[in-house]
Amino acid sequence: MERLADEVSYRPYLNRDRLIYLTHPDQKVTKTLCDEFIAEGFQVSIVPDIAGLMRLIELRRPDLVLMALFDESGTVEDTLEVVAAIRAQHLGIHTFLLAPDIVRAEIVCKAMKAGASSVFSSPYPPMELASAAREIFRGDIHVGPDKNGSASVTVKGFGTLTHRERQILQFVVEGQTNKEIAVDLGLSYRTVEVHRRHIMEKIGARNTAELVRLAIKN
Repeated sequence: MERLADEVSYRPYLNRDRLIYLTHPDQKVTKTLCDEFIAEGFQVSIVPDIAGLMRLIELRRPDLVLMALFDESGTVEDTLEVVAAIRAQHLGIHTFLLAPDIVRAEIVCKAMKAGASSVFSSPYPPMELASAAREIFRGDIHVGPDKNGSASVTVKGFGTLTHRERQILQFVVEGQTNKEIAVDLGLSYRTVEVHRRHIMEKIGARNTAELVRLAIKN
């Protein structure tokens, strides 16, 4: 299965399983961005605040989080702590930060180090943010022959992992063996082995080292 070629159009239907959480103090901003991402085929949930965002992430892992760099109740450092927490606890979640104005270069560098994918300044052009999201997810789109030899488009990547697969991937990144993972999760060694193979296939990793590298990178 080859990576999506440039000549293959990226259609909105490819985003149908992509979940975005959006939180921002300005309701006009949230509505405008929500409408744009829905038009691009994404699933979007508007979250009232950071506390609600963190609770929701525990229930269902998103593919992308859009959040204010800071608001009336917090600072840049507070936001970056949240970004770092998302990064540390939930593999493969991308984060777009929405800054209230032009951001200093050192703040952007701090945000990237904390785990942010991009930082956008007001007025947050909807099409620009949607395009940036498409570019992130484009690498998960693969095209290749199906069973009949016809062209087939497949979505891979972290967003396709089940809850159990994400659990096991976290253990793999932490360096645990299949036997240790099986004991911790109360599963058979064989079950963990099968899950791990499925994870490799979905992520597109050729070996464990590459899988860990991709998990940390994302």
